[in-house]
Amino acid sequence: MNNLLKSKYTTNQRRVLTAFVLTAILSVGSGLTLIKSASADSTNLSLERTNQFLISSLPANLPESVKNAVLQAASERLQIPVSQLTIIKAQKQTWRDGCLELPNVDEFCTQALVPGWQVVVGERKQSLVYHTNQTGSAIRLNEKASDSTLRPVSIPASELPPPLDQGVVFREISSGGITGRTYETVLLNDGRLIRVRIGDANDSERSVRRVSVRLVQQFERLLEKKKFAEFKNLSYPAPNGSADFITYTLTSQEGTVQYNDISQNQLPKKLQSVIAAWNRIAASAENL
Repeated sequence: MNNLLKSKYTTNQRRVLTAFVLTAILSVGSGLTLIKSASADSTNLSLERTNQFLISSLPANLPESVKNAVLQAASERLQIPVSQLTIIKAQKQTWRDGCLELPNVDEFCTQALVPGWQVVVGERKQSLVYHTNQTGSAIRLNEKASDSTLRPVSIPASELPPPLDQGVVFREISSGGITGRTYETVLLNDGRLIRVRIGDANDSERSVRRVSVRLVQQFERLLEKKKFAEFKNLSYPAPNGSADFITYTLTSQEGTVQYNDISQNQLPKKLQSVIAAWNRIAASAENL
């Protein structure tokens, strides 16, 4: 009889212990579930707050017409697809004149206040700042505030043109474009401007024109003032995927620089000044 009672007692102990263990496991599982749920809720809340912050930081009230106008202008300027551009910042502005505070040389600007936007658009390496009116029908680039200069690369020594001969002040070699032809134009210190087509066996496209010696001397001083030597052996390449562009290789006694026609507006201002002066010389030259 004692043995039977002892057996029953032991069995009951085991049942109690088993029940206690199961209860503990369920409690722990429930606790883990609660912790996991709380963690998930916390994460979701954090993400929601982050998303809300990002959304509130974006110009939600920027008119679609302004956005589209700015993106299109930047796409043409940078020669890259609109899909690669992003509106970085946009804020409302009231411009003090009809030129959106960005007048061109000798331009008359109305003095009426113009409500509009200042929009920063760009991609990974470059950004442009635009002034617009309320609808985007008027838009101007703020070049001083923009970071749109190209990053140059070094021209390999094997691709450099020969140095200038004595008596030659400047040389331009243009190649590419739709025709794929290559032309060489040289400016001599006596004012002669000679242009030939490379590969023209009969030399049928040769032209000889002249500018004043004084203009040549002014151009030489400009090269020194704008520190053309700073661009020695540098190339400003065309954007990836570009086609039918013309490459210009400019050489002075100080060195060579290379650029292309579709990215000319993104060159450093000093280099743009030299190019503009060179183009004026070519335009003003008279036939002999």
